[in-house]
Amino acid sequence: METIAKQHFPIAVSVSELSKWGCPYCGFRSGTTPMSGGGSTLWCCGECNKTSVALATGVTRSTIGIGAGPTTLYPELSEHPRKGTPSHGKPDKQPEGGGEFFLSRGIGTDMTPGCFICGGEKGHYHNISAFVQCKEAGERIVLLFPKGARLDFRDFEPDRVQVKIGACNKHLKNLKLLEKLTKDAQGIITKNMIRDVKK
Repeated sequence: METIAKQHFPIAVSVSELSKWGCPYCGFRSGTTPMSGGGSTLWCCGECNKTSVALATGVTRSTIGIGAGPTTLYPELSEHPRKGTPSHGKPDKQPEGGGEFFLSRGIGTDMTPGCFICGGEKGHYHNISAFVQCKEAGERIVLLFPKGARLDFRDFEPDRVQVKIGACNKHLKNLKLLEKLTKDAQGIITKNMIRDVKK
């Protein structure tokens, strides 16, 4: 019974190998960490959703138990099964009909380089924050805006890339329309949408 449980039990790898080779199951480089303690971190892959345990340097057995009661198991350090195969992130893909993927988180306020309609100084503006496919896609979207848009890319979250588009009070209605158009298009932004909301 224990042998069967271990076959389906999360593997434990070193933090350094996880950062080099990604998820032990699929190689994706990003995930979430729902729990950590004592040099052990539960790590859930952002692509295949499988769980593994990342162990700090010097830790050879997870301090976090998985399971309940007498069947609780503590995975021991293993060599990364994908060692030598570099990790991967989200692919740079675009919608078949053109444009870019653009999943709005709604309208809020944040630091932007001005208003996307009238420009202005860098500061806090009404803004759309939207998740985009990857850094390259985000850079292409920012180029569609001569002013008022910026890329929010963080090295420690390379697959949670956002574009932030600002609007002043006068042009908040234009920003709201842009957000509506991207939502109506099921999370896609195009050059034509941007042109239309500027009229």
